[in-house]
Amino acid sequence: MAYLVPMVRTIAKGLGIFFVALLAVLVVGVGVSGVARGQDRQLAMPTGPSAVGRVELALTDPARVDPFASDGRPREIAVWIWYPTAQGNAAATAPYLPKTWADAANKANGPAGVLFQDNNAVRTNAIANAVLQSKSPPVVVLMPGLGNSIAEYSELAEDLASHGYAVVGINATGSSQVVGFPDGHLVYATPEGSIAETNVDAWYVTASRLVGVWVDDASFVVSALTKNPPALGALDFGRVAYVGHSLGGNASFEACARDSRCVAAVDLDGTIFSQIRRTGLKVPGLILQANNKVSCDDFCQRRQDDFKALTMSGPVRDYAVNGAEHLNFSDNSVLFMPLLRPVGQLGSIDGARGVLITRDVVRAFVDQGIRGTPASTFDGTIGRYAELHAP
Repeated sequence: MAYLVPMVRTIAKGLGIFFVALLAVLVVGVGVSGVARGQDRQLAMPTGPSAVGRVELALTDPARVDPFASDGRPREIAVWIWYPTAQGNAAATAPYLPKTWADAANKANGPAGVLFQDNNAVRTNAIANAVLQSKSPPVVVLMPGLGNSIAEYSELAEDLASHGYAVVGINATGSSQVVGFPDGHLVYATPEGSIAETNVDAWYVTASRLVGVWVDDASFVVSALTKNPPALGALDFGRVAYVGHSLGGNASFEACARDSRCVAAVDLDGTIFSQIRRTGLKVPGLILQANNKVSCDDFCQRRQDDFKALTMSGPVRDYAVNGAEHLNFSDNSVLFMPLLRPVGQLGSIDGARGVLITRDVVRAFVDQGIRGTPASTFDGTIGRYAELHAP
């Protein structure tokens, strides 16, 4: 047995060296991530002729008890509005998230937060509380994905605003990971505002319930801002487009179906859980979906069947983006998010390229609906990108 002693020592020494090396790699990796996440990251410049302003406000719906809260409070919604402005003072650009909100969002992932973008280091192109450039710009209502804040779609919102739209972004209180209000108070996601199911049928039921609340939010915000314009000036709600990502994409179709003023709706990679998959959309709709999957499971197949049903039952067009995954339709694709690609939330497409495609396609589709640009203009936009194809 004595011959085993040197062998055991050798193995122990080898394991010790391995674990020391692994620890060193982890320490270096965490250190590098800590530096990278805090480096300034400038959002892509808007492509339109106008500078962009941004204001933040809170709206409270006294007619509704918040279904995602447990204390009987009325439903309160944090609304961001991006809009065209003539000002161009870069020193006055709005923060990506207000400091209190940014710090809370940074802490939301716990120790793993070192592998996510520091929200305080993101630089926007929007000017805080700028003067509205033109009277009553047309409105695009923007809704985020489940867990996300509306800030995570700033590149899309800023670009639309630079082309003359007022983008009314609606944060999903109780469903977003954390939402900050202008007075500084924070509201975190609740179990009632989230989805925990793993069974497909149960997921559809819960998601449809959440979509219903988000649609009520959108209806209330549009109604409230129509009756009582924000301090920056009146917005034109005569012809409205709804745009959303993920669960917000489903909500955008559903909200559009409810609003007689809606002329276009865009779903960015959002499965359709709600009734609209059966009733169909009567006005032009656009589905822009990810296409980075090697195979399609039961959930995926059901989603594809619902997309097909929508295109068959009304004026809905469906395009896939090669190399894109779910979060390529948000700012996350261009921020420091090293974990998102390995877990399949970001695809092989270059992040900036994916955002460029999303911006151009969404704007061309909204222009057609609100401004009446020719269908050939939208088709030309689709034709410019080899990544786009019919699924």
